[in-house]
Amino acid sequence: MKLLNLRDARALGCDMTSLMEQAAQEWDKLFYLTDQPPHSLKLAQTVTAYMATLATSELTLSAGAGARADWIQAQAQQNLLPCLYEAVQLAGVGGMAAVKPYAVGGSLYAEVIPRSRIFPERWGPNRRLDAGYFTDFDHLGDGTGVVRVEHFDMTAEGLHITNRAFRRQSVGLLGEEISLDKVGRWAGLEADLTIHNVDRPHFGLLRMPMLNTVDGSAYPVSLYANATDTIRQLDAAYGDFVWERETGRRRMIIDRVAAMKDPVNGKPAIPFKELASDLFMTMDMPDTHPWDDYTPDLRFEQYRNGIETLLRLLEMQVGFSAGTFAIDPKTGRVTATQVISEDRTTYNTIKAIQDRGLTTGLLDVLYWFDIYASLYGLAPAGNFEPAVSFGDSIFEDTGVEFQRRLSLAQANYLRPEQLLAWYFGVDEEKARQMMPATSPDVLTFGSR
Repeated sequence: MKLLNLRDARALGCDMTSLMEQAAQEWDKLFYLTDQPPHSLKLAQTVTAYMATLATSELTLSAGAGARADWIQAQAQQNLLPCLYEAVQLAGVGGMAAVKPYAVGGSLYAEVIPRSRIFPERWGPNRRLDAGYFTDFDHLGDGTGVVRVEHFDMTAEGLHITNRAFRRQSVGLLGEEISLDKVGRWAGLEADLTIHNVDRPHFGLLRMPMLNTVDGSAYPVSLYANATDTIRQLDAAYGDFVWERETGRRRMIIDRVAAMKDPVNGKPAIPFKELASDLFMTMDMPDTHPWDDYTPDLRFEQYRNGIETLLRLLEMQVGFSAGTFAIDPKTGRVTATQVISEDRTTYNTIKAIQDRGLTTGLLDVLYWFDIYASLYGLAPAGNFEPAVSFGDSIFEDTGVEFQRRLSLAQANYLRPEQLLAWYFGVDEEKARQMMPATSPDVLTFGSR
C-alpha cells in the first residue's frame, strides 16, 4: 500500500499522471478498507477474490519435456503456483501486479509486487513494461524507514538493473541515500548489473485487460475502476440498514418513576446500560399501565431491493453476470451446462483476463525461471517449452467435452496427444510421452 510521493516518482523517471495516482489510491482504499465507513460489505475484496478464484482454479504451468523442463516445472509447481492466486487478486485491485522470480539455496521462488510498488517508465510493444522501477520498504535498527529503488531497463546490451536505497524523511518522501548493506536482506544485492542475452525484463506483469478510462495511458486499471462509486453507495446503504436495525430494535416505554434510585442502596432500579439502550422513558404513564411496548417494523424489503439494485449495477460495471452477488443465494442444483449458459458474461470477462492479461506475464515468469536456472547452474541443459493452461470445467461440463473430443480423436479429426494435452493440461510433447506404446492389445484412436 506504500506509494511514493508523486514528485519523487517523477524525479526517478515515472510518467504517472496525477489522475492515475489518485485513482490508484482510491482502489487501494476500497480494498484495504482505509477511509471506510464503520460497516462495509468489503466488495472490492469480494469481486477481486471471486475473479482470482475463477481465473486460477485450474491453472497449470508446463515447461515441456526432458530433465531440464521437469526441474523447472517442479519448481513452478512448488514455489510459483501457490502465490498466483494472490498475484491475480492484487492485479485485479491495482490493474497490474508483477511476479518476480529469484533464486535462493538452489531453488527458484517468486515475489509478488503490487501496483503500489510498480512505477512504469517506458512501455514496449504489446504494452510490455520495458523500463521502470520497483520499490521495497524496510527499517533500520533505530526504526528509521528506508526504501529501496530497483530500476530496470531493456537496452541493446541486455537488461540493465540498478539498486539504490534511501531514508524516508516522511510518508512517501525520499531522503538521504544510504548503502544497501544497511539492511540485512538487501546486503547481497548488486548495485549495478547487466544481464546479457535476454529479451524481456526479469518479471512477469499480470494485468487487467479493461480499457483505461482514467487518463487514457498505457497503464492498466483496476477490475472495479468503473464501480468505485457503486461500491461506496453499497456500503452507505448497508450502513443505513445496520443503523436502522440497531436503533429500531424492540424497546419498552416506562414511566420515569420506575427508573428512580432505590432509597435503600441508592442505585437505579434498572441498570444504566438498559436505560440508555433498551428503554424509552416518559412521564405520567397511567397508574394502571405504567409501561408499554415499542416494536417498530424494520424496512428489510426496501433495503434489500435497494441493495440488490446496486449489486446489479456493480456486476454490470465489473463484467460479471447478473445475479452473481445475490443476497438470497440460488437454490437447487445447477449443472455445469447451465452455468456456461447463465454466466456467459462472467465467462467472457474471465476468459479475457486469462488470455489478454495473464498468459503473457506467466510465460515471462517461466522464461526467467529458465534464465536463472542457467545463470546459477541449477538445472541440466535441455529443452524448455513453456505453456500455460487455465481449464474450463467451472464453465463447461468436462465430461461432455471429453466425450466430444474423444469422438473427434476416434474419427481421426483430432490427434490423440491433443486430447491428452487438453485433459491433463500439458503440452503435446509431454502428452506423447504419456501415451503407451502401440500394440494389438492397446486401444488407439485410429490411424495417424
